[in-house]
Amino acid sequence: MATPFFSVVITTYNRERIVRRCVDSCLAQTFEDFEVVVVDDASGDGTVAALETYDDPRLRIVVHERNRGINPARHTGTEVARGEWIVVLDSDWELLPNALARLREAIAGLLEGVRVVRFRLRWDDGSLTPRFTPPAPFGYEGRIRWAEEEGGNDAGRCIRAAVFEATPYFSDRRGAMEALFELDLARAERTLCLDEVLGLEHSDAPNSWLRNVSAAELIPRLRDEAPDMLWMAETILARHGEALRRWGPRQLANAQRVAALQVFLLGRRRDGLRHACAALRQRPFAAMAWVTLGLGMLGPAAVGRGTLVLRRLQALRA
Repeated sequence: MATPFFSVVITTYNRERIVRRCVDSCLAQTFEDFEVVVVDDASGDGTVAALETYDDPRLRIVVHERNRGINPARHTGTEVARGEWIVVLDSDWELLPNALARLREAIAGLLEGVRVVRFRLRWDDGSLTPRFTPPAPFGYEGRIRWAEEEGGNDAGRCIRAAVFEATPYFSDRRGAMEALFELDLARAERTLCLDEVLGLEHSDAPNSWLRNVSAAELIPRLRDEAPDMLWMAETILARHGEALRRWGPRQLANAQRVAALQVFLLGRRRDGLRHACAALRQRPFAAMAWVTLGLGMLGPAAVGRGTLVLRRLQALRA
C-alpha cells in the first residue's frame, strides 16, 4: 500500500453529534493524497457507530478498549499513521477545503531543518487563534518568547512523522500535557507558522474541558488527573525552568501555579504553599496565583469548586 503524504489524526470521546463534521471536512479536501485516522478513546455513546457509517477507504478507525485520555489517544494515532506528515486535529475542529493543499505547498518551500508547520484557526465568533504568528521559522527561544507575548493559544499542527520518534505524545499520562509537549517539541525542532486560517474551531462540544462541564464531572476528573498534571508541571520546571526564567517568566510562574493547584487538590497543603509562593515571587501581582493560594488554604474541595468557576469565567471570555 502506497504511503500517503498526509495522515490526519483525529481524537474523539463521546462526540457522536459532532465527530462527522470534522471527518467530513477532511474527506472533502482538494488535495487527495491523504488518510484519516480517528482514535476513539472508549466512547460510551454512539460515536463509533457514527464513524462506522462511512464507506471510504481513506478512513481508518482505532478504538481504545478503555478511556486513557487525549494524549494517549494522540500517541496511538501518530503510532498507526502511515503518512509522511501528520496533521493533528481535535474532533470539534474542521479543516477548510484547501487546508492540505496549502500545507503541501508550504512544505515544498520549507527551509532545511523545519519539520513543524502550524496554521491559524477561526472560532465561531470570528476570533482567530493564535492572535498573531511569528514572521520567520523559530526554535526553542523563539517559541518561548512568542508564547510569552501571544499566550500560547490553539494553532493547527502539521508535523513530520519522524519527529514523533524523538518527541512522542505521552502514552501514559492523563490531563492537559500540551505545555510540556510543546516545550519539548520546540527544544528539538524548528517551526514555521503560516498566517493563513486553514481550520475552524467550534465551541459546541458537549464535553469540552473548558466549556459545558458540570461540577459532578469536573471535580472528580481534576482529582484523578492531579498526579499526572503535577508530574507535567514539575517536569516543565526541571527541564525548561531555566529557559523560562530567561525568556518566559509568565510561563514559569504558570507552571509553578499549576503545580500548586495539583498538590492542593491532593491535600498536600505544605507543598502547595511552596509552589504558590514560588509563583508569587515570580509574579507578585498575578491574580490567579493569589486565587490558587487562597483556594488551597481552604482545602481540596474549595480548589475543585473554584476551578470550576474559573473555567466557566474563561469560557465566557473566550
